[in-house]
Amino acid sequence: MEIIRDLEEYLDKLISDYQSLKEENEKLWQELEEAQSKVERLEEEKRQLEELLEQQQRSLNKMVERLQNLLSTTSEQPPANQEMMWGGNEADA
Repeated sequence: MEIIRDLEEYLDKLISDYQSLKEENEKLWQELEEAQSKVERLEEEKRQLEELLEQQQRSLNKMVERLQNLLSTTSEQPPANQEMMWGGNEADA
């Protein structure tokens, strides 16, 4: 009789341990799925940020080009009425 009780207790412990492990396993799988979802979401955010950065870099490059073109055209050609302004100032003096 004592052996049967020992076996029953052992079986109850095995069942209890199995249920605990099953619950822990389910919890770990859920955490893993959540982590994978988070990784996917972060990768998508990273991709979007990289695209935005590239767009802004292209915009800045275009602005720098325009500024360089503006500076090169203004330094190559003096304004047409600069001579008149100087001449007008000398006549007034």
